[in-house]
Formats: sequence, structure tokens, C-alpha cells
Amino acid sequence: MTRPIPGWRILLIAAITAATVSFHYGLLVPDSHGGVLHAIHGRLCYIPIILAAVWYGVRGGLITALAITALTLPYARMRGITDPHTLLGEYTEMVFYVAIGLMTGVLIERQWRERRRSESLQRELARQEHLSSLGQMAAGLAHEIRNPLGAIQGAAEILADRAQAGTREEELFDVMRKESRRLGAVVDDFLGFARPRPLQLAPLDVAAALERAASQMELDASARAIAISRSVEPRLPVLEADAGQLHQVLLNLLLNAVAATADGGRVALSAADAQRNGRRCVALRVRDAGPGIPADVLPRIFDPFFTTRESGTGLGLSISHGIIREHGGWIDVESHPGAGTTVSVILPAKA
Repeated sequence: MTRPIPGWRILLIAAITAATVSFHYGLLVPDSHGGVLHAIHGRLCYIPIILAAVWYGVRGGLITALAITALTLPYARMRGITDPHTLLGEYTEMVFYVAIGLMTGVLIERQWRERRRSESLQRELARQEHLSSLGQMAAGLAHEIRNPLGAIQGAAEILADRAQAGTREEELFDVMRKESRRLGAVVDDFLGFARPRPLQLAPLDVAAALERAASQMELDASARAIAISRSVEPRLPVLEADAGQLHQVLLNLLLNAVAATADGGRVALSAADAQRNGRRCVALRVRDAGPGIPADVLPRIFDPFFTTRESGTGLGLSISHGIIREHGGWIDVESHPGAGTTVSVILPAKA
């Protein structure tokens, strides 16, 4: 990587280079071609090389070193030097110019990368601490809401059963019941994000897991004439997973896929053999027929509380990402504008 350099730095490097080369040719100090003085001004050429490498990385160090080499190369011929040892010393010095420029530039760029990495880690740590505080606050609020919400939901169920069919009262109680259930789901999302449950691993029937998630989503999908197809490759490797938490992941992905798909569209749910990092895995894929995810939004979809849906909490994908990470797996997202989105959950097979 290189960094932009203010103009004064370039001028300073050029001025020092001109001065050292002039000194080398004896233009500044006459009769300085032999002995100690020649050795000194040969070493002075390292100054602009090191400065250029420090300020401009490998490219700056190499360009300056090659420029000085080209400028000092005619020196031996102009002085009529024929002694092999003297010539070897001159040419060796030129090799050192290039080596010093290269090594200094490499070390400086490594330092730049480490500094950027450290700054990135510090920003990520601050972000995680902020999210942790938000999560704990949300969990506290959700816990306080949960008990009275349960009472409201129970009362709404009882009153809805007592209301006469087709009356305004039945309609209002039905709204109360549905909204209390929706609020309960939001509370569960907050609690799931702030206080994730430990995994309970067991051999997983992949086909049954996909069927269970698809069947649960079909009621909502069928209301908009959206079909959910299933496809499971035969002879998949054995997975050890937490069936309940993986079900939550599949539901979150299907919910997003159905929401993104236009009425009358299709969502595809599949399981296939896969490889990741040299390990055999199972890939669970959810593909929608929606408009795709904009490129500027894609890097943020797993951020907590980030959502593009008016009714979303922004926690579904974040929770899903955490669950899959706890399983030692990965979530890949491939999206193209106008061509839909495919989310792949990659889980390592049992060793």
C-alpha cells in the first residue's frame, strides 16, 4: 500500500537526492573522489532513499533508489576507474541502494498495515461494547414487558372466544390477540440476541428440519400465493446441531425470503453436500425471487438492529449469524439486483 505525499516531501527528497549526487560527483566539494570523503558521500545517498521509503512505502524507496543508481552509474566511467576492487565496491553500493529502499519500504508498509489493523480492532471493540450495552438494556426491558404481555395475551384470547362471531368486538379482540403475539415475538428476539442459549447438539435429520421450517412458513406464504419448494440431496453427511436453534435460523431466512418475493413467486429451500476449508459440510440454501439486496446494504445485513423493513427489529439475521457461528459454520449471501438473493448456511459435518 502507498500513501499520498504532500508536495513538500517530494521536493525535499528531490533536493537531498540532487545534493548527495552532486557531492558524489565532486561538484559541491572539489577533490573529494577518494578516501574518507568519497565513502561518506556514498553513504549520504541512503538518506533520500530511506526518507522516500518512510513517506511513500516500497514504491517510493525503489523509485528513489533506482534514480540514484541511474545517476551514479556513469561515475566510474567518467573517472576512468579500471581497478576491479574499486568497480566492485561502486556496483555493490548501487545494489545496496535498491536493497535498502526495498527493505525499508516493506517494513514501513507492514507497520502501516499493523496500525490500520489495530485501529480497526479498536473500533470493532468499541462497537461490540456499545452493542453489548444496548443488548443488556433491551434484555432488561424485554424481561419486564414479557410478564404483563403474557397476561394481556391471555385476556385477549379469553375475550375473543366470548365475543359473538362477526361483531366489531370480535374483530378488535382478534387484532389485540395478533398484535400481542407479534409483540411477544419481538420480545423473544431481544432476549435471544442479548442472552443466547447454550447449544444442545444432537444428530440432525436435515430433511425433517427443512420440512418443519417450510411447513411453518407456508401459511404466511400461501396468503400471497408464494410457493416454497424443497430439495434435499441423498446421502448427506451427518450433522450435529441444535435442532431448535437451527429451526429459528431457517425460519428467519424463510421469513426474509418470503417478504422479499413478490406475490405469486417462489422461494426455494434446499440442502446439498458442500466443502469448506477442506472439510465436508452440508449447505442449507434459501433462494428468493426478490429484487436483490443493494450493494451498499449488503455489508450491514448482519449488524444488530439494522433492517430495511418497516416491521422488522433488525435482529433476525444477527441472531442467525451468531447461532451458525456457534455451530462452527458460515453464512454466505449472494445477491444480484433484479435476480434475487441466495443465503447459504454452511455447517461442518460430524467428524
